[in-house]
Amino acid sequence: MSQSAPTKTQRPLSPHLQVYKPQMTSVLSILHRMTGVGLTVGLMLFAWWLVAAAIGPGAYAVFMNFAGSPVGMLLLFGFTLAFFYHLANGIRHLFWDSGLL
Repeated sequence: MSQSAPTKTQRPLSPHLQVYKPQMTSVLSILHRMTGVGLTVGLMLFAWWLVAAAIGPGAYAVFMNFAGSPVGMLLLFGFTLAFFYHLANGIRHLFWDSGLL
C-alpha cells in the first residue's frame, strides 16, 4: 500500500482579536483579570511589609524607605486603585448572578 500525502482542505480561518471591535464587557473583563494579577503582586508587597515588621526596625526602615519613594508611592496608589476596581467589579458580578441587573 502506498500512502499519499494528505490533501489540505480549504477551510476558512476564524478571525483573530484584531478583527473585533472591543466591547465594554470584554474590556471590563480583561481589566478585572489584570487587576487580579496586580493584586497578587501587591500581596507580595504586603507580605514584605509583614516580614520586615517581624524582623526588626532595620528591615522595617528599608521597607518604609521604599514605600515612601516615588516608585513605592506609585505602586501603593496603583494597588489601591486596583483593589477598589476589583471590589466594585466583584459586587457587580454578584448583582448579575443574583439577577438584579
